[in-house]
Parts: sequence; C-alpha cells; structure tokens
Amino acid sequence: MASFDPIVPTALDLLRTQRGYSPGVRVGNLILISGMLGRESDLTIVTDPEAQLEQLFANMSMVLEEAGCGWPDIVELTGYFPHLQRDYELFSTVRDRYIREPYPAQTMIGVAELAQPGLICELKGIAAVPKQ
Repeated sequence: MASFDPIVPTALDLLRTQRGYSPGVRVGNLILISGMLGRESDLTIVTDPEAQLEQLFANMSMVLEEAGCGWPDIVELTGYFPHLQRDYELFSTVRDRYIREPYPAQTMIGVAELAQPGLICELKGIAAVPKQ
C-alpha cells in the first residue's frame, strides 16, 4: 500500500467526517487535490455561478495552503462540467484570477451530472511541493 499523508484544512473537515474522503493527500513531492466544489464549509452549495466558482477556488486554495503550497505550484487541473460549453468562459475568467504563466496542464470534460444538483464544476488538481 502506498504511503500518503491526508491534507484536511479545518474548514473542509466535513469532507472527511461526513463524505469520507480527504480534500488532499501528499504522496512524495506531489499534492493530489480531490475534486473541489463551490460549497461552503457546511457543504451548502453556493447558488450564484460566479460566486460558486470563486468558492471552488477558495476551497482549493485552503488545501494548497495547508500543504505549504500555492497556485504557482499547480502542475495539472482537471475540470468536470455538466454544461461545459455554457460555463467554461465564466470558469476561465475566475481561473485567471488564480492561475498565471507558466500555465499548468489542463483538461476540461463535459459530464452528465455532478454529485449534487446546482453544481456547475468540479475541479481537481495536482501540485508539486516546492523544494525546501
């Protein structure tokens, strides 16, 4: 079995206790970030589309910070969208507030549905831990 360390920011602890997964895990020099959603810490979905995407990135930021990383350390993003064509432009606008050159690898996928109705994107990522 591979050895890994869970990364669970306090504000995202309900993902561990109620949903049964870690928001992130450290494996070697990589941080694997679970699919983040635009939900508050009590797991309530943010209804405004732009605010929902902002919350998604804020949740991902918490995992990065807890791991001692930041957005420049992201090497890959994978997004899942029930309405990819409709929502990708807004996603890109919000993403560009966080991601700068050099850009990470990125894959965006249209899917039939996400875990709960009302979600417009699920985003997972991989970060490389900076050398100390």
